[in-house]
Amino acid sequence: MIFVHARDLEQDSLKELKIFVPVLLFALLGVCVPTLGSATQSFRPQVDTLGVPDADASAFQNVRTDTVRVQTSTNTSDWRGMSLRTNLLWDGVAEPNLSLEFEVGDHVSIGVSGGLKPWPRWLAWDWDNVNNPQHWRNYTVVPQIRLWPRRVFDGWFFGADFVYTHFNVSNIQFPFGLYPDVQNHRLQGSFWGGGLTIGRSWWMGEHWRIELEAGAAAGLAAYSRYECAHCGTRLSDERQIAVVPKLGLNIAYNTLARSKRVRKGSVTTTVTETRTYMTPPVAFVVQLSDAIAPPTVGDSLAVRNSWVIPVERYRPLDYRTRPGRDSILCVQFLTSSDSLERDYKRNGAALDAMTDAIKAIQADPRTDELLVSIVGLSSIEGPEPLNDSISVCRALSVANYLKEHAGLEDRCIETFGKGEAWDWFYEQLSAAPKGLSKAQVRRLLEIIESTPDLDRREQLIREDGALWREVISELLADQRTAGYIRVYYGTTADPATERLNGEIYELIKAKRYREAVQAIREDAVLMSRIHTNAEAANALGIAAYFTALDDKDTEAEEEAIALIRHAAMIGSAAAKTNLEGIKTYGPARKKYELWQAINSQTNNKQ
Repeated sequence: MIFVHARDLEQDSLKELKIFVPVLLFALLGVCVPTLGSATQSFRPQVDTLGVPDADASAFQNVRTDTVRVQTSTNTSDWRGMSLRTNLLWDGVAEPNLSLEFEVGDHVSIGVSGGLKPWPRWLAWDWDNVNNPQHWRNYTVVPQIRLWPRRVFDGWFFGADFVYTHFNVSNIQFPFGLYPDVQNHRLQGSFWGGGLTIGRSWWMGEHWRIELEAGAAAGLAAYSRYECAHCGTRLSDERQIAVVPKLGLNIAYNTLARSKRVRKGSVTTTVTETRTYMTPPVAFVVQLSDAIAPPTVGDSLAVRNSWVIPVERYRPLDYRTRPGRDSILCVQFLTSSDSLERDYKRNGAALDAMTDAIKAIQADPRTDELLVSIVGLSSIEGPEPLNDSISVCRALSVANYLKEHAGLEDRCIETFGKGEAWDWFYEQLSAAPKGLSKAQVRRLLEIIESTPDLDRREQLIREDGALWREVISELLADQRTAGYIRVYYGTTADPATERLNGEIYELIKAKRYREAVQAIREDAVLMSRIHTNAEAANALGIAAYFTALDDKDTEAEEEAIALIRHAAMIGSAAAKTNLEGIKTYGPARKKYELWQAINSQTNNKQ
């Protein structure tokens, strides 16, 4: 690593060199003593396996017969490896340096680096301080610890170190504009700090390695500032926090060859003992999909009847409603009447359909909300106040009918009197009705859009006698109606489905298959749906399959697979994936169990 900081040793301050040697020796002693101290530690024998084919086991997958080679040590030395290295970048700036590094664990090494540049410039014999004002002298000591994720001296490493350097530098221009003070002054002092590095090592042979590393250190720089001349006047004493980048291109020599990195003095003894083993197959990942609750009575009726609607989609009907675009049910009334007649037009079929739907929804135990919304209407003929009153009475007539024949309570009914059905009439005109010319339709639409007063609208239309007769015969016949009727329903969550998606799925994910089987079979509702609910069938089948494997019950295993296959046939994608896993895992597990049985018999004979 290169410490790009002003650092040097004043020529007349050679007494500082007396510090360098003891510091370096002390650091080396701190590195070597823990390493040598570990020499007396015991270690476990290393076992290497050499595969040998075995005729009896060749029919099985993942089976190997091994000759075991056991290495034992007869020497207490634990010098796993020592590395000597030099930083070529330091050497490139005429600073000799050397690092010692020791392996103290499979992934840890410690060491110390030292560098000394006693001459002021690039050439050791250039001591002309009068004609050449450039100076750069220093010595550096860096104890370090490294962590190797793969193995010591191999691959990436992360380091932490302590840095001490004494420097004397002047009239030097560093790259990237670093440390501009030293271009015009001479700085002499010391730097103490700590830093982090990252790097990588590559083996170039049995002993040689190349390393690249980079990092930074931060610490305290204490120095004196002088005029930029040899023995210039001291201007000030300064202390500041400094950040020092570090870069290294190292060439390293390991005393122990890469292929022989075992403890010295170890004696290898080969034991002619054969061991046959087979790795157990890895179970496939069980697939589960959230089950969907079976449809309620209201859901089924909503599919067939657009006027049966989930309560989440509720909206009041006291707005400008167009029957051709809304999901409604209608009953009809005689002219100027609010008496509900079953035999009038299609009233009987409409009332029966509405009554039957309401009773069925009420009888469903999962229904928790029911609301029938009724809007009464009248045609556009006659005075507006009278028509408003008739529309209210017509809505109440339908409400009273449902109370009597469907058992509805008042809280389940809402009624509105909408008055004259001009919005219905407008919708009929927009649909280009038969019997009216385009000019007549345009005239009627203009009257409706330009005349807000309802009685005035009717008067303007009546003024054209022929047009009015066409309107009555073609358009107004069906406007004498109770208006718009909708049945809203709300349902509760299905307890059995929620239990399957929650508690039972958690048991299966935790591989508590036996408990999952018991939980499903104790739930009568779930068991009643096993042949119709694909996800319930898949859950029971997969839990029963692994339970049968543990019990070694072949018949139960086949029944479980058949149930999973049925779940796949009725639509479970998770069951299809599970069947693919069983095709691979089932035969592999049987081979493994057979091998266990054979191996057990062989061991018993021995």
